[in-house]
Amino acid sequence: MRHTENAPLRRPAWRLGLVGLLGAACWVGLGANALPGAHSPDTGSATRGTNLTNVFSVPTAAAAELVVGPITPPQSMEDAQAMHQRAEALRSENERRYAAEKDACYSRFLMNACLEDAKKAFTAASIAIRPLDQMARDFEREHRRAEIQAKDAQRAQDAERRAVDEREQAARYRAEEARRAAEREQHLAEKAAQAEEGRRKTLAEEADRRERDAERARHRAEREAKKAEGAP
Repeated sequence: MRHTENAPLRRPAWRLGLVGLLGAACWVGLGANALPGAHSPDTGSATRGTNLTNVFSVPTAAAAELVVGPITPPQSMEDAQAMHQRAEALRSENERRYAAEKDACYSRFLMNACLEDAKKAFTAASIAIRPLDQMARDFEREHRRAEIQAKDAQRAQDAERRAVDEREQAARYRAEEARRAAEREQHLAEKAAQAEEGRRKTLAEEADRRERDAERARHRAEREAKKAEGAP
């Protein structure tokens, strides 16, 4: 049968099978070491860190440890912000690696299995990254709660201090008013005493003057009487 120009080119089944067998042999032979960034098993202890290079070449159960590594709880808001940034960088790297791995799967013989493994590794990495944001959010929430409690306590303390100041100010005002009232009363009493003393002094002076006047009148009368007796 002749192929028309627009007819799809059909390859013999044996050629497809051979290509598949060769691809499977390459996949099995190379294994995880053929993936970019994979560590060979004879390199000693594997380096653990925050790089996502190894995620797609290891079992998904170990993906979390290789992606994120040990997580240290934040001790400050700066630490929490750094954890958010680290999580965002890991998510971007995870998505980039997943996209690259999916593209590579389309050229492999076991494409569906490759895509499934890539999806599992991507999901495992995504789950492993979540505690970074969650721990940072928990710290930020507790930090804000502590700030609110501290502000409430400070407001209560300030209110109590203002109340104490107002009570002390009111007590000082009452004491000052009482002192002024006492001073006024004392001044009035002193003025009254001075007035009474002046009145008594005036009365005494009046009595003394009347007595002197009476004495002078008596002397004058006696002189008048003696003069009258001595007259012829």
